[in-house]
Amino acid sequence: MSATTQPFLGLEVGGNRSAWRILLVEDVESIQLAIRDFLFSNYEVQLAASAEEALMHLAVAPDFDLLLTDIRLPKMNGLELARLARKLRPQLPVVFITSYDVNEFIETFAEHGFSYVITKHGRMSLREIQVTIEKILTRDIFGARKYFPQLNEVRITANSFPKPFTNGVLYTVTVTGLYERSEICDRIAAQLRSQRKAPEATIKLVLDEMTSNAIFRAPVNAKGEFKYQLKNGQMGPSYGQPDIRLEPEDYFTLQFGFYDDWIILGCADPHGRLTKKEVLYRLQRHLMPDPATGLPAGLRDPHGRGLFLLREQLSSLVINIAPGKRTEVLGFLNTTAAQAYKNITIYELEAN
Repeated sequence: MSATTQPFLGLEVGGNRSAWRILLVEDVESIQLAIRDFLFSNYEVQLAASAEEALMHLAVAPDFDLLLTDIRLPKMNGLELARLARKLRPQLPVVFITSYDVNEFIETFAEHGFSYVITKHGRMSLREIQVTIEKILTRDIFGARKYFPQLNEVRITANSFPKPFTNGVLYTVTVTGLYERSEICDRIAAQLRSQRKAPEATIKLVLDEMTSNAIFRAPVNAKGEFKYQLKNGQMGPSYGQPDIRLEPEDYFTLQFGFYDDWIILGCADPHGRLTKKEVLYRLQRHLMPDPATGLPAGLRDPHGRGLFLLREQLSSLVINIAPGKRTEVLGFLNTTAAQAYKNITIYELEAN
């Protein structure tokens, strides 16, 4: 797990150390020291090699700002540690790291509201841990450049579509309707396939699912009804309309680009209707088999399939939510290295 071999997710290290205190729980000494050394410039880091030792630290000095823990630990695991830690500190943020499939733990995450998990496999980076910690502690959560600070953001219009894309540029376009959305998504997928050999079908699927939430589920009228879904008696939104023209207050932004081996995709709507609880619930439903059929329990849900597909297709899925104000879905896909176990982080600010 090297900080120097991964270009993904970079914060500059250095400067004055903050007053924030991190409790790091990891039983593998080499990983423990690597994380500590990387975070030490910015935070005060207390080490623990077991859950029991971590609980002792919390009992003696409960002023920690964040718990960073491996899930698989000797004796008591990190999930049980997190539950007990929250009895001591109900508002203590918990970030998990693991070498195992995150899907194994989604049910527990949904039950307890845990939503930050980073895998040690493949493209896992020490810098990603720091970005996650920084977002949680500062509550400054939005923007793809937190993960790729080298990016240059450029605004475009649907009529000034760039060709070719420039490495290191993140393009932002405002979407005003369904037909326009489809045209832009098709162009993005085709161009990324041409330039970066990205799987066109995957890119189109990801963009479609990101933007469908922004069009069909985010905007509601004064009665709380979805504005742009057809009432045709079917479950879920209808895609049969030839076009939908969004009202100006429902316009959303789409971001796309690449940085070296990374495809970067994002969608932000101005409503903030998605919730962490709903995301975890929908993911859990699509991972749980229905005892009667053996198929996923969420297969008949009116929505949620898109969240599951995003999770499965991307190397890393990030969801940022300011309730009632903004939802941002970011997806990162590495085009050269497979990542069997995928990262997911869901940040939800307090509602005003």
